[in-house]
Amino acid sequence: MKPKGLFLLLFFIPVFLTAQDSVKVNKVTFNGYVKDMQSFIFKDFSSTWINSNMINNRLNFKWFITPKFTTSLELANRFLYGTMLNRFPGYSETFEYDNGVVRLSENWFKGKKYLLNTSVDRFWVQYSNSKLQITGGRQRINWGQNLVWNPNDIFNNYSYFDFDYEEKPGSDAVRLQYFLNPTSVVEFAAKLNKQKETTLAALYRFNRWNYDIQFIAGMVDDADFIVGTGWSGQIADGGFTGEASYFKPLSHFMDHKGVFLVSTGYNYTFRNSLFLQTEVLYNGNKNSKDMFSIDQLTSTNLSAKNLFLPDFSLFCSASYPVTPLINCSLAAIGNPQGKLVFIIPTVKFSLSNNLELSFIGQLLRYTEQDIFRQNLNFVYVRLKQSF
Repeated sequence: MKPKGLFLLLFFIPVFLTAQDSVKVNKVTFNGYVKDMQSFIFKDFSSTWINSNMINNRLNFKWFITPKFTTSLELANRFLYGTMLNRFPGYSETFEYDNGVVRLSENWFKGKKYLLNTSVDRFWVQYSNSKLQITGGRQRINWGQNLVWNPNDIFNNYSYFDFDYEEKPGSDAVRLQYFLNPTSVVEFAAKLNKQKETTLAALYRFNRWNYDIQFIAGMVDDADFIVGTGWSGQIADGGFTGEASYFKPLSHFMDHKGVFLVSTGYNYTFRNSLFLQTEVLYNGNKNSKDMFSIDQLTSTNLSAKNLFLPDFSLFCSASYPVTPLINCSLAAIGNPQGKLVFIIPTVKFSLSNNLELSFIGQLLRYTEQDIFRQNLNFVYVRLKQSF
């Protein structure tokens, strides 16, 4: 059976099975949001400013077919207008790019300064009973423990810089979860991507010494064998998390060296609600290139084998609610080898229960500039209405 037919079958099977279930549910939920975000890119205030405006309408549907079967469809309609499309050739294609085995993203029409796109990033069906849960279709398989860098997230990694994509990418996959007890689970997952490459992996997660600990093993994109571990717990009333993965090429297995990545983080909330967070990454992939082109900043196809620049990187952030309706935060990401730092200030205003106004900056600074490495400023103003 072709992959497309397989996923359609996985979606429609429970519809036919509903007649076999004596208990009728048929409950449908619907939510989403509308966002309008104005973006600016410039080197300095006197330089040429590149701008764009994007209206993003998110729609999330979930149907509880029976007590055991659930299905979900989530999509985004995005209209983009501005000079960014004209200044960066190929930028419009990044909206249409779909790394799944089934292409579920379409640019309906586009011009030099405008674009309308619809993208489906969740389309799954799920069977659940007391201990077993099976999910098939486009879904998010989240095995990560950290906020910024996730070496364990081998199915659908994401870029921290793509802050506007709150849902994060999904995969065309089948996932089986068996819950041994309330704190332990065994998982098996299989993913097929656009290039018909397969990712297969197993996870075992359990609780020991008040820590959630996990081990993973499998194959990534028909190219690498992976083993990894992760954890989350507390030290001195603060959250302590970490992940480590080792990738070994399957071709010429004994001749090629593997790639090791490890990240660990700590966060702490003070009595006055000041929230501090830090994270460290070691990336043993020496083939990393500069990650700061426009498409790489918002990549939805980031590899867990190459999360950032080589060697050590550091993330630090502080967040504080100035008032119950205003939150300010400041984050920074630095890499000594790349001789750069990203400074990320954010101010959020809660205008009502479902209306939020945000000002976000992403300021890239190099200690040494040249024709390929230049300081850049990314500034965003976003209004979000949830429903």
